Amino acid sequence: MQHFQDTETGQIHGFDDGVDPMKLGYRSIPKTLSSVVKQKPSEDHVWLDGDWVHKADAPAGYAAPVSSVLSYDPAWHAFLQPYTWVLQDEEVFSITLEQINTNAYAGERLGEPVFSLVEFGIPALLSRDGAIALPMRDGFLQQHAAVDALNRIFCALLIGGIHAEFVSHNEALPGCLGEDKRLIVYTPTQHGRYRHMDAAISERMNLLHPRVIRVAQLRSALGFGLAALSNVKNLSPAFLLHGYTAVQHQSASEALSSLWIVVEQVTSFLWEERVLKDSNLNLPDMKKQLRDVGKSADTAKTAVKHELLSRATVISTDCYSRLSSARDERNYLVHEGRVPDMGAVTGLWPALCEILETASGVSMEQLESLGQWNHQPSVLVGKANFGCWDATVKNLA
Repeated sequence: MQHFQDTETGQIHGFDDGVDPMKLGYRSIPKTLSSVVKQKPSEDHVWLDGDWVHKADAPAGYAAPVSSVLSYDPAWHAFLQPYTWVLQDEEVFSITLEQINTNAYAGERLGEPVFSLVEFGIPALLSRDGAIALPMRDGFLQQHAAVDALNRIFCALLIGGIHAEFVSHNEALPGCLGEDKRLIVYTPTQHGRYRHMDAAISERMNLLHPRVIRVAQLRSALGFGLAALSNVKNLSPAFLLHGYTAVQHQSASEALSSLWIVVEQVTSFLWEERVLKDSNLNLPDMKKQLRDVGKSADTAKTAVKHELLSRATVISTDCYSRLSSARDERNYLVHEGRVPDMGAVTGLWPALCEILETASGVSMEQLESLGQWNHQPSVLVGKANFGCWDATVKNLA
């Protein structure tokens, strides 16, 4: 390994022996590299005019130098979960067991873009291994904005019938579109190890049977989901997606907290659109309650709204019952710290799908079908022997 120093910033770059970095032609390599490397004397030194100087000797208002090399096509990335390939409609792409065993598969093809979301007004790219990438510019410059956009895309896919999971901030990964037109992620990940073919053989087994989604299927699901989301203006897609993901991972408190926010949002939408603006709604016995709801605090309205929406047949009796049960569990969680019953949380899902369908005017059949959860313990637990475990615990007591 040989080292070169950027005389502009003091940063040290490493290259294989015998390689002339200036002849590689990569646009990301600084033109100001020198084979003369000056080691940093201590953490109290800073780089100034091609050399290290002590902080005390640096001019007032010193700022660390920034490389003049451009950042080419930087982007935020998030991956579909579980491990997924997105293939063109007629594309044939596979990895054999022999290729996995010999680590001789086409890893470089996994990061190739196969689809653009520009037809949906989103300048995003989607790679063969399920990375959705947003350019670090305009509305996606800041990470939190990119996370919001990514969760909206993933939530649209969920509504369209494709399992997708919530993207947290640490899962929005920096990277770029490389010179070879492949998406690159800077943060080490399992996906990166697959791309660079440096994953352990036990990891590589995922490549044998990945989830496969065709571009046509993804395009249809995304268009369907985005249309539904656009019809309910006050809906926060991230909460719907987070609640669904939390149920998948059996986190009852997180699931109920997020899903109930969605319930509140959709309830407010239905109340405005289906009750207050509906001149044909003529239920005289509801007039006093309507007046009372208008005078009460916002936090006290939802239960009464659900009752009146049920009486006005905007929501079904079953939906009202499920919402009431979930609201009780939510109140126990908020006021008593009681972990919600998972049955009440999963029971909320059909009701949530119903009110979302009523609000958006778009069928939620595919979304509801994704709510088939099996949270039973593994059958292996019934056959386990904990003799060694109990003895070890006792010996360490």
